[in-house]
Order: sequence, then C-alpha cells, then structure tokens
Amino acid sequence: MKRIEEWQCFMMDMEWYGIDKKGNIAVFCSAGEGYLPEFVCEDRDRADMIACFFEKYQKCTQSIVLHKMTDFAAQAACSFSDKGLYYFDSDDCTEYNTCILHNYYTKVSYPEKPLHYNMLPKNIKELLKYNFMDIEDFSKCHTISVRHTYKT
Repeated sequence: MKRIEEWQCFMMDMEWYGIDKKGNIAVFCSAGEGYLPEFVCEDRDRADMIACFFEKYQKCTQSIVLHKMTDFAAQAACSFSDKGLYYFDSDDCTEYNTCILHNYYTKVSYPEKPLHYNMLPKNIKELLKYNFMDIEDFSKCHTISVRHTYKT
C-alpha cells in the first residue's frame, strides 16, 4: 500500500471519489490544490483503481451543468456526470475562464439519474467502502468542505 505524501497532494490533479449517506457517488477534482481526505491519501493504489474503473464506465444518463464555464471544463464535468456521478471541483466557478481554488469543493454538474453504490460490482464496492463521507445527500450540497489529511 503506497501512501500519497503531502508534497504529492499539491502537484497532482487528483480525482477522488466519495459516497454520501444515500449511496450517491461523487467525483472530486483537486487541480493539484484541492484538499484530500485521509481515505484518499492512505492508499494510492486503491485511489488509482477506483479512478480507472470510473474512467472506463459507460455513459448512462445526461448531465446538468450548474455554472458558465469554458467548453473544455464543461466537457470534463459532463464526462463524469454522464456516468451518473455528481461532479465537484476545487475551482468555485466564480470567474469565467479563471481557476480560483478554495478549501472546499463546488458542485459543477450532476446527473439526471445518479449512479448508486449498491449498483456497482462487488470488487468496486469493496474498494469504495472506505470512501463514505459524513454528507447526507450530494444532491442537496452546493459546496463541500474537506479536511485535508496534512493540514491541521
């Protein structure tokens, strides 16, 4: 098990996955600046396997984009939400074509029909069982604050 070290958190554009109490799945994109929780940093291989699974996952719904953004950014958001994932970014989308990073993640897009944890293959559920967050429902959250593993 390889750990993600502190210096790596601020050099990698990390996509990581969380599950709310209702079983909805969200992807969080750090842009090399966003805070990473302990369940991500504790096992780099596990985080990579989860990302690889969702990279190959097929489109299963339509996306709703919440903010005005560049075509490239909107395509990135939709590429996740079209798979049933809520998409949160470390950029809060307050300035068009300018990335402004914060210690929270902002919901950028969401799926019409969310993918749920109980719909996933057993091996992926086993990997994701560490990624449950103390969030009731991603659909009701505009922003999510994350305690960074290496910040006190």
